[in-house]
Amino acid sequence: MSGAKPVTVGQGYSTIAIIPETEGSWALPLLHEPITSFENPIAKAAAQLKLVCENLPTRPISLWDAEYGCASFVKQTADIAADKLMRVRSNRLFYGAPPIYRVVRRVGIA
Repeated sequence: MSGAKPVTVGQGYSTIAIIPETEGSWALPLLHEPITSFENPIAKAAAQLKLVCENLPTRPISLWDAEYGCASFVKQTADIAADKLMRVRSNRLFYGAPPIYRVVRRVGIA
């Protein structure tokens, strides 16, 4: 099958880590939890981000892979006090509000 994903053995995990210093390459895991068969990665990550942000003294900048650059994740994390920087898939389309509709009246010459 074209586009079929292979079945793999293993357990999916969701990890939230903090980069404590501006210099260096250390990342300290704050939450590392399995994604059960009753959860999905988007909802799990949103719940973890909410929990972590409730206990941080300052508003964090969070970084997310392309899987999380979707409307579902943005909606689930809209009320969380964190800035989100997401990688976006190359085939993702963005839509904005349509321009204001104006009626143009033509004045006819009699």
